[in-house]
Amino acid sequence: MKQFKNIESVGWVFWSICTILLLIPNYFLSGLLLYDNSIGVHIGLTVGMSAVIGAVIAWVVNEILYRINLAKHKEIRKKERKKKKKSS
Repeated sequence: MKQFKNIESVGWVFWSICTILLLIPNYFLSGLLLYDNSIGVHIGLTVGMSAVIGAVIAWVVNEILYRINLAKHKEIRKKERKKKKKSS
């Protein structure tokens, strides 16, 4: 659990969870998109779509978390500069 405290290190875990959760809806979507009734084609397309859509969702969430952390870091640096300027 120590590794989950650093929010930036859970990207692959989050992507895996998103991919697994998207398997069932994407299986039904692949059934609508394909004319072929081969089970292998449906499963292949399902796994591919789930991986790509899961990656996009994970990227968006990671980018939002990065922006939040960057704003906090900038605010801390700004306060430190003001404190340093006052003490000089």
